[in-house]
Amino acid sequence: MLDNNKKPTIDTSWELKWKRSLRKRLINCLARIENDGKPTQELGYELAKAKECYVYWNSDTALWEKHNMVIPTKPISEIEGQ
Repeated sequence: MLDNNKKPTIDTSWELKWKRSLRKRLINCLARIENDGKPTQELGYELAKAKECYVYWNSDTALWEKHNMVIPTKPISEIEGQ
């Protein structure tokens, strides 16, 4: 029997990745402010990365997914002519 009440699951792992990354970057910013006490290059870097995470989290694209391509090659013995 079919259950028509079930909704399809939506993959939101890309949202979780950017949400967690943004949280980590913002915590790093707070730590830099507390430890350094003044604006530094490292703080600017963390802020830039936090902005990047926010933009990706707020968008509908999942650019962080990695793709893998395998190129078949001949074994070494065939290349050497044995």
